[in-house]
Amino acid sequence: MFELHQHKLQALYFKPSYERLKDRIKKAAPDLDIYLIDEDGQLTHEGSRVTRKQIHPDYFWVHSELLKSPVFKDYFALMQECHNVKWLHTINTGLDKGPYLDLLKTGVRISNNHSQAIAIAEYIMAQVLSCFQNLTDFSDKQKQGVWKYRPFREIYHTRWLIIGFGNIGQQVARRAKGFGVDITAVRRSKKHEKLADHVLSLDTMDDAIGQADVVVLACASNQATRNLVDAKFLAQMKDNAVLVNVARGDLVVEDDLRQALDAGRPGHAILDVFVDEPLPEDSWIWNHPAISMTPHCSNAGSGMRQRSDDLFIENLNRMVNGQLLVNEVDKTDIV
Repeated sequence: MFELHQHKLQALYFKPSYERLKDRIKKAAPDLDIYLIDEDGQLTHEGSRVTRKQIHPDYFWVHSELLKSPVFKDYFALMQECHNVKWLHTINTGLDKGPYLDLLKTGVRISNNHSQAIAIAEYIMAQVLSCFQNLTDFSDKQKQGVWKYRPFREIYHTRWLIIGFGNIGQQVARRAKGFGVDITAVRRSKKHEKLADHVLSLDTMDDAIGQADVVVLACASNQATRNLVDAKFLAQMKDNAVLVNVARGDLVVEDDLRQALDAGRPGHAILDVFVDEPLPEDSWIWNHPAISMTPHCSNAGSGMRQRSDDLFIENLNRMVNGQLLVNEVDKTDIV
């Protein structure tokens, strides 16, 4: 049940999202006092306008609709102003951007979202298959009316190095295993989750870099991983290897990657994240022949919202009943 508190537990939610899920929210937390913020930044309670000084929210929820709204910054600012915030559930997986670390330091509990892992894993498989089979060439030949037989590279029996073996890395491994791939996971613990053939740490993965046909970056951005893929790392890769980054742009030293791709090692890079986003119009990345790029949309699967909503409702129910949260974040995951 609810813990003892000076006021009834309050939540501040984005109005369009609350209206979409209000029946489920009320069922999960029937005693929660709901305050709303609309697209214009107006705060309301049970249909009446209120001011910032009149509310003291305990619970916050960041989701895709809010992220795309102009009130997102106001919502975060209000969260930082409140001194009694207890819990934030966010759609974000990587929490190195935004005020998440500052909130954790003040004792706010944060649970993050891994609902996009399935979409990202499917994205990676599609992109790697497209690269190995050079589907662009087949499409071009079709448009040109050219009938030309040619072989393609198989994923079967290739070696994949997956750096970061949380929900995303594991979903990638599940799918790659179906193609007969040998999986090396890089993570802090030695657990293989019955998915990895080998488990290494960042400090012991050098030999595996040179053996990998595909290197997938699916780890958090922190002091240990920023600029991880530099000239030294890239020089260890095979000349026909594929680098995939769906994590954070700052894991890769982009100037080093350009020189490495120009030299033919690795053979190709699949990039969904970049140091600067949106990618500047004059960036060399747009037109490099050895790069396949997408605008940070590897998580945009058709089932993502439903999974995200389900996870939020599950954690809301757990929070009000004093149960362990799913995907609760520790500050060591960020720094």
